[in-house]
Amino acid sequence: IYTKKGKKMKNIIEKLKTTRILGAIGITGLILGTIMPYVKYDIFGYIFKITLWNYWEGKVIVILALANLLFIFKDLVEKYAPFLFNNWVGKKVQECQNQKFSLIPTVLSAIFAIYLTSKLGLRTFKYYNIGFYAMWIGTICLVIYAFLHKSDDNEIKM
Repeated sequence: IYTKKGKKMKNIIEKLKTTRILGAIGITGLILGTIMPYVKYDIFGYIFKITLWNYWEGKVIVILALANLLFIFKDLVEKYAPFLFNNWVGKKVQECQNQKFSLIPTVLSAIFAIYLTSKLGLRTFKYYNIGFYAMWIGTICLVIYAFLHKSDDNEIKM
C-alpha cells in the first residue's frame, strides 16, 4: 500500500530512471565548477578567488564533462554535431552501443573530484566556494545517473 507521498516519490524515481535530466545536471555542474570560483583565500584582508579553469585540473574536468556529454547524449550529438565523431575517440564512442560506458568518465570525474578535495585539505573547508559545490553536485548527479538510468533506445527523452 502506497501513500500519496510514496506514489509521488516512485514517479519521481521512475522519471529519473528513464530521462537524462541527472546527466544534464551533472555535466552542467562539472563545467560550472571549473568556470566559477573554486576556492577563496583571505590573506591580510585581500581576497583571492581561484578558478580551476586556470589550471590543468580544470581542463581535465572539462574533458571528462565532454566525454560524459558524448556518451549520455550520443544520439543528439550525432544529429546536431556529427563532426565531433570524426576523430578516433569520437568513432570509438559512436561504436559503443551500451550507454553504461558513460560510467568510465563518471568514475574518473569522481576520482578527480576526490583528488582535488584532498589536495586542498580539510582545514580550508571554510574557503570552498561555489565552484567546489557545483563540481561535487555535478559529480554526484553523474554517479547517480550512471547507476540509475535505464535506456530506451526507441524513444528520445530529455
